[in-house]
Amino acid sequence: MSIGVCYFPEHWPRERWGSDARQMAEAGIEYVRLAEFSWGVIEPTPGDLDFSWLDEAVDLLANHGLNVVLCTPTATPPKWLIDEHPEILQADLDGTLRNFGSRRQYCFNSSQYRAETRRIVSAMASHYAD
Repeated sequence: MSIGVCYFPEHWPRERWGSDARQMAEAGIEYVRLAEFSWGVIEPTPGDLDFSWLDEAVDLLANHGLNVVLCTPTATPPKWLIDEHPEILQADLDGTLRNFGSRRQYCFNSSQYRAETRRIVSAMASHYAD
């Protein structure tokens, strides 16, 4: 059996990442899942992509013998995207729109959401292809 964890390095000081990776390896963890909630960190403003922190985290984990499962960041569209395209928000049965920051506030049926997820996923795939 393999053991894995979710890890969100974007929420921790960089100085802590090394000890986190070491402790994961010492605990027998083999797989670390990253990035599914990090769209706003990867793209803090429209078109301003920054993978440097994620590159550093991936390298650090790999250097400790951990396998990285890199997720798409599509579980949390950034605030700027919701502000620009409120039609991405999901409506409850009574028509009430879910607010930014709530779980699954986006609508899978939104063509704008699908276009934006295609764009960010393509950028990640291009960056990490090799």
